[in-house]
Amino acid sequence: VYMRTWENYTLIPSNMDRDVKSLVSESLKTEIIEMTVGGSKLLGSLTVMNSTGIIFSSIVEESELPKMPDDLNIAVIRDKLNAVGNNILANNRAALVHQEFRNESIRLIQDTLGIEVMRGMFGSVKTVGSCGLVTTTGLVLPPNMSDEEIDELGKFFGVKGRVGTANFGSIYIGASVVSNSKGALIGEDSTTVEISNLEEALNL
Repeated sequence: VYMRTWENYTLIPSNMDRDVKSLVSESLKTEIIEMTVGGSKLLGSLTVMNSTGIIFSSIVEESELPKMPDDLNIAVIRDKLNAVGNNILANNRAALVHQEFRNESIRLIQDTLGIEVMRGMFGSVKTVGSCGLVTTTGLVLPPNMSDEEIDELGKFFGVKGRVGTANFGSIYIGASVVSNSKGALIGEDSTTVEISNLEEALNL
């Protein structure tokens, strides 16, 4: 909920404890960028990113936008679905998004992240970003998904998928785990079985 990462950068809340910053940097092996979005520390819920671009919620202030390399697309989405991190599940190949995103928002996601975008749900769950996790090396989905759905989404994202939970049975995997291809930070209430399953699913 509080962080967003990809292969080279991790967004973390401003004024985070130095030891925590070191843990994040060492675990994910990325450059750390401190910021807020609309004054909020919930960066995982209010941003989404891949190697091509970053999308921010419309509540972000101009002064909060970080200085990023010129080859990284930066966009602000203006849609009633403000919590973009909860509503977009994306990697470098594709994005599954909340069914109620407007068509112009879909185009912005496509253009900014440079990927195919598809509307979808996890059964009756619309917040695909908070209940799923995808990287360049793996895909974790909530337990209510069928084998056929897992296979289809695995092909869509170009990685192998499997079901999992975190934080002692929570289906909100995306809100409980921050991961890239190099490492992961997993909610402290997660069991050893959950951690092992997540490591295997994400090929860590």
